[in-house]
Amino acid sequence: MKRTLYRLHMLTSSLRIVGDAIESVALPWSLLDTTGSLLSIGGFALFTHLPWVILPPILGRTLDRTVKKVRLAFLALVLQAALAVLIIPLSSNVWAFYFLVSGISALDVLHRYYGFSLVAAMTLDESELQGLNAALATLGNGVSLVAFPLAGFLAYRFGIRAMFLDAVLLLVGALALIPYLNVEVKREGTEEAREEKRLQISRRLVVGILASVLLFNFALGSFRIFVFASLRELAKGKVLYGLLQGLTTVGSLVAVAGLTYLASRRLAGLKRPLILGMLLQSIALLIVGVPAVVALFPAVFILGFGGELLNVSLDSLMQKFIPLESLGTVRGVFDALATLVIPLSQLTFAWLIEKNLSRPLLSSTAFIMAVIALAFMRFSLREIGLD
Repeated sequence: MKRTLYRLHMLTSSLRIVGDAIESVALPWSLLDTTGSLLSIGGFALFTHLPWVILPPILGRTLDRTVKKVRLAFLALVLQAALAVLIIPLSSNVWAFYFLVSGISALDVLHRYYGFSLVAAMTLDESELQGLNAALATLGNGVSLVAFPLAGFLAYRFGIRAMFLDAVLLLVGALALIPYLNVEVKREGTEEAREEKRLQISRRLVVGILASVLLFNFALGSFRIFVFASLRELAKGKVLYGLLQGLTTVGSLVAVAGLTYLASRRLAGLKRPLILGMLLQSIALLIVGVPAVVALFPAVFILGFGGELLNVSLDSLMQKFIPLESLGTVRGVFDALATLVIPLSQLTFAWLIEKNLSRPLLSSTAFIMAVIALAFMRFSLREIGLD
C-alpha cells in the first residue's frame, strides 16, 4: 500500500508543481506590475516564507500525531484551490494579496511534509532513500521543465487569471486522494534500540548543520533579487523569467537523473552530493552578479543542478536519522529557522540594489558567505561520523 501511495503522491505532486510554476511566475509579476518596486518582491518573499517560519513545527507535529496522513494532504489541496481562486479578485489589494499568498504557502508546507513522511516510512536504507527522493524529484522536474515556460506565457497572456488553472489542478489532485483517506502511514518493524540511536544522532545533526544552513540560505536568498534586477526593464521579462525557470529545472533534472542512476547501483551516498550541491550553488551566486542578461542562463542552470543535489540529500539525511514519530516536528523546527533568513536576505539585497550598490560586489559578498557555510557544513558532517 505504501508503494501505491508513493505512486499516487508522484501524480499529485506533479499536478502541484504545475500549480507552483503558475504561482511562482504569475503572482510576483502581478505584484511588480501593480507596485513597480523591487521591494514589493521582497515583501512577497517575506509573506511567502512567513508560514515556513511560524507554522512548520505546528503542522509537523499535527502530521506526527496521526497515522491517517492522507487526510491532511487532501485538506491542504482543497484549501489551496479555494485560495488560488480568491486571490484573483483581490490582487489589487496588496495586503490582502500578501495574506492569501501566506495561506497558499502554509498549505503547501503541509502537503510537502506528507510526502516527506511517506518516503521516510518506506525504508531506512541510504541508497533506497536517495532513489525514492531522486525519482520523485526527477518526475517533478520533468513536469517543471514544461510548466515554467508555460507559466511564463500564461502570466504574459492572462496575468493573475492564470491562477484559475492552478485551482483546477489542485482539485484534481485532491480528488485522486479520496479512495485512500483511511489508509495509515507508519513505519513498521523498527527496533526500539535503533530508533533511540537515530534520535541521538539526529539531535547532533540538527544542531551541527543548522548554523551552516542559516548562513547559506541568507546568501542564496539574494539570487532571486539579482534575477529580477536584471529583467525588470525588459519588455518581455515575464516570458524570459519563465524560460529561466525552465532552465533551472533542466539543471535540476540532470542532477536528479544522475542521482537516481547512482542510487540504483547503490553508489549514492549522502555527504558528497550534499557538499557538491552547496558548492555549485555558491558558484551560481558569483555568476548571477555579472551585469549582463546572458549570464543568467548558466547561473540558473548551475543553481538548479546544485540545488537538487542538496535538497534530495538533505531530505534523505533527515529521513534516515530521525524517527517517523517525530520527523515532522523536527523537520518543522529546522525549516522554520532555516527559512527565516530568506526573506530577510531578499529584502536586504533588494534595498542595497535600489541604493545603486554594485551588483557584482553584492553577489561576490553572497558567494563568500555561501563558501563559509559550505566549509562549516563539511566540518559538521565529519564530526557526526558521516563519510
